[in-house]
Amino acid sequence: MPYVAMARKWRPRSFSEMVGQEHVAQTLKNAIATGNVHHAFLFTGTRGVGKTTSARILAAMLNCTAEGEKPCGECESCKAIAIGSSLDVSEFDAASNSGVDEMRSLLEGTEYPPMNSKYRALIIDEVHALSPKAWSSMLKTLEEPPPYLIFILATTEINKVPATILSRVLRFDFKRLSPMQISKRLAFICEQEGLEAEPEALAVISEKADGSMRDALTIFDEVFAYSGKSITAESAQNALGIPSNALYFELVKVFEAHDAKGSFAVLEKAMAAGVEVQIFLSGFIRFLRNFLYAKIGLSAEQLEISQANLDSLKSLAPAFEQGDILRIAKIITELSEKCSAKHGLNPRLLAETEFSKIAWLDRVASIKDVLEKLQDTPPKEENQKKISPATQSTSTQTAGTTGPSGPFRLTI
Repeated sequence: MPYVAMARKWRPRSFSEMVGQEHVAQTLKNAIATGNVHHAFLFTGTRGVGKTTSARILAAMLNCTAEGEKPCGECESCKAIAIGSSLDVSEFDAASNSGVDEMRSLLEGTEYPPMNSKYRALIIDEVHALSPKAWSSMLKTLEEPPPYLIFILATTEINKVPATILSRVLRFDFKRLSPMQISKRLAFICEQEGLEAEPEALAVISEKADGSMRDALTIFDEVFAYSGKSITAESAQNALGIPSNALYFELVKVFEAHDAKGSFAVLEKAMAAGVEVQIFLSGFIRFLRNFLYAKIGLSAEQLEISQANLDSLKSLAPAFEQGDILRIAKIITELSEKCSAKHGLNPRLLAETEFSKIAWLDRVASIKDVLEKLQDTPPKEENQKKISPATQSTSTQTAGTTGPSGPFRLTI
């Protein structure tokens, strides 16, 4: 049996399986349950958060012959929509079909009622890519659609959708997924697939996915191909070319010891492992963010990291003030921007230069601590002036001198 990619195999089939979009799912389920279904929907959000999947689920729920809060998956309409062969649900990719002729051809079919379903649904993906004439061609039908026609538009660039369209649709903003939400979903999938995965490994994948569930599943496929059925944090980092946290802990310790040479050695280890300087710096910025928040007192759940990782960060915290971490983060952020700029600069040389600067920095001391130390320090005895014997005798002797008005005492 051919292998099915995780992103396809574990695509949600109902709103209850959606991750992080509960506000969208609940609103649409309530609309269908009450029969108050709008004729046009606009789903907007970053890539891989479930916009097109939600459009398919919505079309399936509207046309499912069974009653319930999710598509039955057994009726003819559900089966046809699942494999993309439904005559009443059309998917249109505006990114590759942006012209007015393609739009007119799509709308011609809407003149006829659905053949086997209650509604005829038009799912238009990447709708922002339509040309101005294509928008104008769709506008008339969008204003006065037949009662059986439902528009479901999806876009990653809402700012490119004309105001005349926005005023005629129900807009739903899909949220970026947090690393914790992605990790929980991946853990569930691993359990169902009979795979063993360390929480730290799933955290690595979740961070790399950058809020996209689809990207997370694609990355998971890559790591699974490398690691097999036992996925560790080390194997995930090796498969994705991501530096381990151990390198960042080592780098912070050499900064604490003011060891510039040691910082060069850490950078050499990262590059020897095939990690690019820009990727190493990006990971270090995230590490410093967690380091700062760990010092402030946030929990592992709030930081979305493991408890073991948090404990390790707290063990470093006494050696640095918040001001120290912020100064280092500022330097690394500026360094990352310089390394990403295409000016023909040597990223490694830039990194070594800035690492030297950080290693030589003195630690920040709060004014409160300085004042407390001054109050606890006993006052020093004033230095006595060293006076020569001749000067001393001169200063203490009394000279009898006769002046205009008689003798007087001169003391120097």
